[in-house]
Amino acid sequence: MKLKKSWLYPSLILALPLLLSHCGPQQTSAASPDLYNRPLENRPLKLSPDQQLLPADRLEAMGEIALQSGDYDSSLVNFLEILRREPERYDLHYKVGVIFLLQGQLEPAQTELALVLVHRPEMSQAHEALGMVHLQQKKYSQALTEFQQVVYQDAGRVNARYLLGITYLEDGQPAKAVTELQRALVLDRRHLASYVALGQAYNELKDYRRALDCLKQGLGLDPNHQKLNYQLGLALAGEKRYDQALEAFMKAGDEAQAYNNIGVHYFMTGQYEEAAKCFQRAIELRPTFYGEAKSNLQKALEKLHQVHKDDG
Repeated sequence: MKLKKSWLYPSLILALPLLLSHCGPQQTSAASPDLYNRPLENRPLKLSPDQQLLPADRLEAMGEIALQSGDYDSSLVNFLEILRREPERYDLHYKVGVIFLLQGQLEPAQTELALVLVHRPEMSQAHEALGMVHLQQKKYSQALTEFQQVVYQDAGRVNARYLLGITYLEDGQPAKAVTELQRALVLDRRHLASYVALGQAYNELKDYRRALDCLKQGLGLDPNHQKLNYQLGLALAGEKRYDQALEAFMKAGDEAQAYNNIGVHYFMTGQYEEAAKCFQRAIELRPTFYGEAKSNLQKALEKLHQVHKDDG
């Protein structure tokens, strides 16, 4: 019987394409082709023989067009062909790393981004992207190191403060998350993802009043934001304002899930009869939700039966 813990990762994935816009071509120094070809070995992606004859600037233009349209595979084959010819193009290694991250290929993403940082340690967006790789790998201390390096280089980088905050959240350190997320919101009062994460941090600390305050600020920017409304539902339920919590959960998803969520909160506070009614309502509203809600209903009825037995 669990509520959804976090909706952080979709925010990460949506933020990733923004990283790609920060890196343009750079002047590079001489390097070993063998070293830089190593991360690109055994790639199944290939250009046609005719495309392999195109000049690098044409391939790069094609790769950028594909990247902007979200055709990551086509973008990759163009960028990888350029890197085969010019392995010192760290700007392209960076873009390849981010594309792999977008595709969920974490190991090759880590290889490419680590390669960039060996030779471009000042490249804050590469630290940020590598931190995101570590975060998704649940390597929290390594993720924190990368994000802290970014804010050391640029204390005003909102996204890095946000990423620090959610890394602390995922690592079970909500108090530290609060500090970083508050800093992010000082830098940008319209950063909705930080309101979501800050609300979650306060909810995990059971500081529901502060959670409500920050979530309402976020909802002032977007009253229908699903993630904000979900955290608002948790905060209201934490304060036992169940009718209002139900309304918030409904804005965060469908009605059946909202009733199931409220039922879980009733169950956790020992209100088994109310919990059972909510789980039954969830089943009636969405038969495909039957498995989860039925399991919760059975647990609530068992507890209710035990209470009546003890009273009798």
